[in-house]
Amino acid sequence: MKNNIIYIMLFIGLLSCKAQTISLDQLSQCENGPNCPDYLYLKDTNNRLNNFVGIWKGTYAEDGRTYEFHFTKKENDYSFGKYWDILIGRILVKKDNLEIANTLNSSDQDAMFSGFIFDKYLKKYEMYYSGNADCNDKGRVYISFPDPNNLNQMRLVFIQDMDIVENCPNGYKTVIPDAKILMLTKQ
Repeated sequence: MKNNIIYIMLFIGLLSCKAQTISLDQLSQCENGPNCPDYLYLKDTNNRLNNFVGIWKGTYAEDGRTYEFHFTKKENDYSFGKYWDILIGRILVKKDNLEIANTLNSSDQDAMFSGFIFDKYLKKYEMYYSGNADCNDKGRVYISFPDPNNLNQMRLVFIQDMDIVENCPNGYKTVIPDAKILMLTKQ
């Protein structure tokens, strides 16, 4: 019995050495590089993600599409062998009142957006978007506040992955315009 207690204490001690919690700020400062501390849980200790939570709307003037983004914060999300506090995004896109994309009722796993980390300056939050992978409608999304004193105006930029696509219909447009700024207003 005494040996079992010793083994349990040793196991807990080993876990606590490797399995630590670090903040999103800490990971951003070391730029998720090899000098970052090992961690099991990446926590939003300063509640930076809360500023993005909510419904955001905007229009892309070049083609008249209207966008509605719903961002929610998910704590303790498990992926890639770690726990994260992340944003989950859902989207409704319309043109001339016709739906182009709608994931508002999707589960977290099917929502198309999931978060990663902030940039080194803690200004931009990086997410990954995957719409129609067959047409390379996937890539990084960066959200930020152009004016840090106005948290009701958000900038969203989608940078499409550079993959080769062979089976996409001619003239296909990504759901979110590639490398263009979408200005969104909090509802």
